[in-house]
Amino acid sequence: MSPTVLPCGRSLIVKICGLTRPREAVLAARLGADWLGFIFHPGSPRYVALAVPASLEGLPARKVGVFVHQEAGEVRAAMDAAGLSMAQLHGGQDPEFCRRVGAERVIRVFWPERHPTRESLMEEMHAFRDAAAYFLLDAGTSGGGHGRALDPAFLEGLESPVPLILAGGLSPENAARAAALPGIAGLDVNSGVESAPGVKDIAKLEALFHLLKQEQPS
Repeated sequence: MSPTVLPCGRSLIVKICGLTRPREAVLAARLGADWLGFIFHPGSPRYVALAVPASLEGLPARKVGVFVHQEAGEVRAAMDAAGLSMAQLHGGQDPEFCRRVGAERVIRVFWPERHPTRESLMEEMHAFRDAAAYFLLDAGTSGGGHGRALDPAFLEGLESPVPLILAGGLSPENAARAAALPGIAGLDVNSGVESAPGVKDIAKLEALFHLLKQEQPS
C-alpha cells in the first residue's frame, strides 16, 4: 500500500498501533492506515498473541510487530508466523541486532528525552544509519502508549539519515499539526484513538483520518 497522500500532495505514513482486536485493525486499514501495529511485549496492556495479526490477510496495510526483549531469532520467527512486514524495536537493541533482523524491515525507536542535546540524539541515530529503514521518535524515556507528546522545538534542525516517524500523544486534535512538522515521514498513533488501552474508538479513528485528509495548516 502506498503512503497516505495529504491534500498538499505530500506523502505521509499513518500507523495505528496497539491494536488488539481484528475488527478494529480491519477498520483502521479501510479508513486509510498504512501500517497496523501489534505489540508483543507481555508487560503491555496492549499485548496480543501472534495469532491476532496472523489471522488478518489481504488488508491494504502493512503489519508491524512491536518487540522489546525478544532475541533476534525470536523476532524473525514471529515475523514469519504472523506475516509481519516490519519490526519496531523498543528495547534499545544495538545496530548488529537490527541487522540480524534485517535492516530493510526494522523501525528503530529513539527517545529524544534521554539526550541532553539534539546533537547527542543525532549521534546515536547516526550509529544506526545502515541498520534500520525508519527511525521512530517517542516521548518519555522508555515504553510507549502513555499519551505524552514530544516538544516540537526539539525536532527543529534535527537531521536523520533515514525517514522519521513521530509518536507520542498523537490524536485527532493534534495529528494534522504534527504531520506538518518538517522532516516527518509518518505518524504513529496509539492511545489518542482509544477509549481504553487496546480498545480503539471508532469515532476517534474516523475523525483522525477525516482531519488528515483535509487541507493542513502551515
